Amino acid sequence: MKSLYLYFFFIPFLLQAKSKFGDYYLGFGLDLIEVEDSASYEGEGLSLFANSLASDQADFHFAFDYGRLDGNISKETVWSAGADYIYHLDNFSGVDGMIRPYVGVGIAYFNDSAGVFLADDGFSWNLQVGTELLFTEEISLAFGGKFFGLWSDFAETDFELGVDFVWWINDVHGVSLGYNHGLDGGIDVIGLKYLYSWR
Repeated sequence: MKSLYLYFFFIPFLLQAKSKFGDYYLGFGLDLIEVEDSASYEGEGLSLFANSLASDQADFHFAFDYGRLDGNISKETVWSAGADYIYHLDNFSGVDGMIRPYVGVGIAYFNDSAGVFLADDGFSWNLQVGTELLFTEEISLAFGGKFFGLWSDFAETDFELGVDFVWWINDVHGVSLGYNHGLDGGIDVIGLKYLYSWR
């Protein structure tokens, strides 16, 4: 019976929870990057991003990422610019989006002098799947996977797993802490981001 009271106590918060999907926001972040290959690269990165509504159940997400890597042999730079279309399945759990699965597709351009993400520079594609869990009105956790590769060589691919903890301080300002791991490239990225929403 006690768990039933808790369930009904949290429903009002979940009905009004702020999500990283279905909203307008801008942001920037700082990343720590570590690559587990023979060059043992380590470095820092900067990310700039924006999210915009494509429809009631879909978003456009734009991102620019830049990183500087120091290795045993050389110093390299990595940058990418891309756009994703994210479709979120609202009301999946029957509690107005407490659990919000999503799927997505995207394109980007990679310039990677170290060759840590993909072997060559050029245009890439990606497929995404994951879900967001809305715990309270301000706090959510998103986790998912992204399969990506080069347009010029469909054999050149990688798979990335990620988790992102988001705290909306209020309706305008938010912060997130995320971790991504590339399976083939052995790339670990920890990122702290600031989000500004005007809706």
